[in-house]
Amino acid sequence: MRVFDIRGVLIALFVFCGALNANVFFYNDDKILSDKVILRLNEIATELHDKTGIYVGAGVFNSLDYQSNLQAKFDLLHIKSPYAFIMIVKNEKKVEIFADKNTSKLFDKDAILSPFPESGTILPILASKNGKDIFNAAIMNGYADLSEQIAKSKNIELISAIGNANKNTLNIFRFFVYSSIVLVFALMIYKKRVKR
Repeated sequence: MRVFDIRGVLIALFVFCGALNANVFFYNDDKILSDKVILRLNEIATELHDKTGIYVGAGVFNSLDYQSNLQAKFDLLHIKSPYAFIMIVKNEKKVEIFADKNTSKLFDKDAILSPFPESGTILPILASKNGKDIFNAAIMNGYADLSEQIAKSKNIELISAIGNANKNTLNIFRFFVYSSIVLVFALMIYKKRVKR
């Protein structure tokens, strides 16, 4: 008869209980989000949660699954305060950020969900017809923006932060495009005046 080592049983029990209490930061229907993106965002989520106690999560769902709206779908997740949560429902083409009263003061929801590329970090990507990976890119940008705004409001630096590299690159590109357009118009006006 085999005798169990009590230390091994206690360690296994501790690990099992830890797994039950661990935060699930990301909900991912049918693996819409890649494992690589979830792994990267999990670093940010864990660091932010450890430093602030605020749960910041995200979910990409195929559909509302007979729920009447996004709020009803969110309520099924039973997330406790303090929290912020980005939800995208693929088939209904809906996006929302949920947050408790105190956490909602730590970030600019309207800016994150803006349809304009210069401020919005989710909708401009989802509206893009290009690219097969729009959900990964939208969640990555939106989640990074949300987390970094919350960290900044709490005067905390996130070591795992992605930063505004994508946004800065887009702004530089936009500057060159608009400058080129202005330059073309200026040259056209100049040529018309020279001909006179």
